[in-house]
Amino acid sequence: MLLPEQVQRLFQLALVEFAPDWEIAGAITELSLNNAEHWVSGLGTFGLILRNRQTSGVKVLGWRTGRIQSATYFRGISYRVLEAYADRITDPIRRYFEEIGILLPQDAPAWSPKSPERSHTR
Repeated sequence: MLLPEQVQRLFQLALVEFAPDWEIAGAITELSLNNAEHWVSGLGTFGLILRNRQTSGVKVLGWRTGRIQSATYFRGISYRVLEAYADRITDPIRRYFEEIGILLPQDAPAWSPKSPERSHTR
């Protein structure tokens, strides 16, 4: 399981790599299967808010509804997707970014075995 700080770091790295127009615009929250407002992807799901730097569009991840009327709402990000990304298995995060509409398939960069933002190698 990942800590919220680890989720933020990995998610930020993935945004820089695949969706640089987007930024995290709020705290990372671990979601609960017992809360009907949470839109989880299973155990270990996190929610956050994204903002587009160019358009100021907002996407809320992990909640079904909310007070931000101009936002779009999506299921949260699973820690498993982020762990895969940490291991340089990028397909799950790319598919998630496509699902939430911050990465179009034709815009996805080709896989690279070593990203300059990463400090470790496999």
